[in-house]
Amino acid sequence: MRLAWIFLALAIATEVIGLTVMKAASSGGGAWGYAVMYVSIALSYFFLAKAVKKISVGVAYAIWEGSGIALITLVSVFIFNHVLTTQEMIGLLMAVGGIILVNAGEVHEEEEIVHDVA
Repeated sequence: MRLAWIFLALAIATEVIGLTVMKAASSGGGAWGYAVMYVSIALSYFFLAKAVKKISVGVAYAIWEGSGIALITLVSVFIFNHVLTTQEMIGLLMAVGGIILVNAGEVHEEEEIVHDVA
């Protein structure tokens, strides 16, 4: 199960890399920028597919997408100097709260076995 979470973290990281490079490539990064973007996004889906072998697809996708949004927003603030509006900040906090709730609601395999035996 731990390996599935590592794959999910890798999926999130490669998604963030791909989307960050997309912004740079669209601003004159050339063909190499687009190549890095495509490879990163493809790797993100590959790692996500590995993660959903052990983590339910709904939970994995929610965490992947929500974390990606939160991290891309931070990248846009700190690297691309985007200023967040109050509405964007509230939305980001809600996304993070949703990620926490979805993760807290996930029944882990070990817990499921204990409940089945009892």
